[in-house]
Amino acid sequence: MIYLYLLIFLLIYIYLINYYIRNKKYFYKIIIASSISILFFALYSSIKSNEGYSVTESLPNKFYILNTYTDGGFIFILIKGPNNKPRLYRLEQSIEITKFLKKYNKLKMNGQDVMVNKSKSISQNNLGLSIESVRKQLPVK
Repeated sequence: MIYLYLLIFLLIYIYLINYYIRNKKYFYKIIIASSISILFFALYSSIKSNEGYSVTESLPNKFYILNTYTDGGFIFILIKGPNNKPRLYRLEQSIEITKFLKKYNKLKMNGQDVMVNKSKSISQNNLGLSIESVRKQLPVK
């Protein structure tokens, strides 16, 4: 649906630019035509980052791991960050990350509510990630 809006926007933009550059010099036509390409790529990259594709950005400081998946030398981690919106991250597969995720999943399978903290100092696992147990407060009866 969003691609349809993007296509309509692009067609309207092309029509308006064509109407505007009919009587312009060749140099201005090149600049305006290249602006269409730049605008399209900027819109496409902003749409791609919002569609659920995995990102290679750095992980937030505190997050919960919802799910992990390994494919083709990459580990895809679905996390719930501080803004409570799930996001899919892509990390290169390594032994340290695999061990860390196994430890995290073992604690989750035992019923503990755990959160991952990221710090700039390198911890025991050389990733700068540590697992912290979270206390849930029960409502008053």
